[in-house]
Amino acid sequence: MNILERTIEGIEIPAVGISDTVRAAWNAQPHTDFGRLTAALLKYIAITGERHPMPPQTSVVISCADHGVAAESVSAYPPETTLNMMCNYLIARGGAANAAANYAGADLMVADLGVNTNHADIPGLLHHSIAHGTANMTKEPAMTRAQAIQSIETGIAIANDCANRGDRCILPGEMGISNTTSSAAMAATFLGLSPEEVTGRGANISDKRLAHKVEIVRRALAVNCPDPHDGLDVLAKVGGFELGCIAGLILGAAARRMLVILDGANTTSAALVAHSLAPNCVHYLLASHASLTEHSHPHALRRLGLLPVLRLDIRLSEAAGSSIVLRMLEQMLKVWEMIDISAAPPLPPHIARSPFPASGEGCYSGTSASPVYGEHGGQREPIEGTPPPPNQSAMDAAQYRLDNLAKPIHSLGYLERIAVQLAGVTHCEHPPLDTRAALLLITEKKELPADLTRILNALTDAHGIPIDMLPIIQCTEKNADTYKTAYDLAHTYPLLILGTYETTENSAAQFLADALRGAAAGGSFILPGDARADNIAHKTEENAPTLAPFILHVLPDMLTLDAHLTAGIAGILGIEIVRAALHVINDMKTFTETGVAVAIDGAGAGRQVRGQTKK
Repeated sequence: MNILERTIEGIEIPAVGISDTVRAAWNAQPHTDFGRLTAALLKYIAITGERHPMPPQTSVVISCADHGVAAESVSAYPPETTLNMMCNYLIARGGAANAAANYAGADLMVADLGVNTNHADIPGLLHHSIAHGTANMTKEPAMTRAQAIQSIETGIAIANDCANRGDRCILPGEMGISNTTSSAAMAATFLGLSPEEVTGRGANISDKRLAHKVEIVRRALAVNCPDPHDGLDVLAKVGGFELGCIAGLILGAAARRMLVILDGANTTSAALVAHSLAPNCVHYLLASHASLTEHSHPHALRRLGLLPVLRLDIRLSEAAGSSIVLRMLEQMLKVWEMIDISAAPPLPPHIARSPFPASGEGCYSGTSASPVYGEHGGQREPIEGTPPPPNQSAMDAAQYRLDNLAKPIHSLGYLERIAVQLAGVTHCEHPPLDTRAALLLITEKKELPADLTRILNALTDAHGIPIDMLPIIQCTEKNADTYKTAYDLAHTYPLLILGTYETTENSAAQFLADALRGAAAGGSFILPGDARADNIAHKTEENAPTLAPFILHVLPDMLTLDAHLTAGIAGILGIEIVRAALHVINDMKTFTETGVAVAIDGAGAGRQVRGQTKK
């Protein structure tokens, strides 16, 4: 029995007893409808078999290989980009994978499965080369069956190494020019779909090249006739070494009871290979996001029975989406620990107390914002009116840098748009990683129930997010007081979450509209934190379009949770998306800084530069 066979034999369905017990205790509590994040929590608990597992020690594993089909000109980037990026990860340390690992607090591992060059001098590289790239699948099988097995067993070995050092979670990623052509051919075979239905733009190629890419996928399938019932046959005929490695990572992780969070279409196509060999591996998988441009991705996720948590228009598989879901899973573990009173330790004093100041006679309970002083030394009074526009120069500089980061142009989707928007609001091309956030909660209650307080404390504790409560039932001068509260908070907290709890839309509408205007005037980037707050924010924008640049709608635009969230909770989760965007703009490096080849086709051609700086 070879390694692959032994690994498949060792994959068991996690026992559900512990997760069923946790589900019952979780559902017995109010305010715990987190939808798909609840399902992620329960899956992780079932995998570990522990009632209160620690947040998982995690590795980001990037598998790299070249593809013979690159000779058919299906990519916007030249073949040497695979080597360029491998060096970037380990020498310049400026790739999206680096930013994701930094954000998630994970180790980054980079493995060569078959890059078309000798590179023994790259520090930290895991050397597992099978060949110098696959064969051109339009003329012959991409690899032999033995090579397909070798690529999978390499992934199994890496997963075992991760498990042996204490990892409980793997975020797989890949780098291989033209590999979206391979993954499309794999998806077409497994899913029984046409090349048109599964082939996307990859590295943002032009319409002409996309049409050519579809025909290349069609030709590869016609030449090789891969067997959809034989995962090894599919991988060997139209796959890639790095995709085989990811399939092995999934199988190895499942056998060692580790969670794997998928990131993008390529990792999901690799998961189809793993699933065809060992269907039970799906019990160890989470989906992070659904691609909007790689057409195979939603079909593949449905085949695997996985529901994504995010919708961020991310177009590469370097753990950008999976790292966010990992952080959200960590938050769910904290929430569960907080609400499971029988098992949780006594709360520390700063959490055991209500986070809200005692209600006084005035409209609001007070803020933690520092006083803001004007040029004459007195406390600055807010002046209601049109907020100053975002700084266009900072936005232009941020956009230029993002366009020239070592990645396909626009491939990080909403994360890039958030970074530009935040640069304009903060007047800073590189808003710092420690940009502070606060929650302003508008409610008709004088205080919050203890269970909701626990949940909010658990969610806000990681980033030190203070909570200010505005009990509007006490308000007499709602406009001025609400506006000023938000205005004052904005001067200390560049990120401001606006939430509602136990309010009617009519009672909350004016207060929230005033808070939106005050926060924008004070210079905050605003996240409406629940469905009611988001609805009111949209209506307020219609009446005051100048507010739009200051507002980030995360629900339901970016979070696909199938959940009923209140009290600003969706906005707190949305802060994780903003943090990821901050790591993109701060941690990644440009083509000039890394020496990575720029685009030769598509939206990036002519816009991405190397070896020069903006004048």
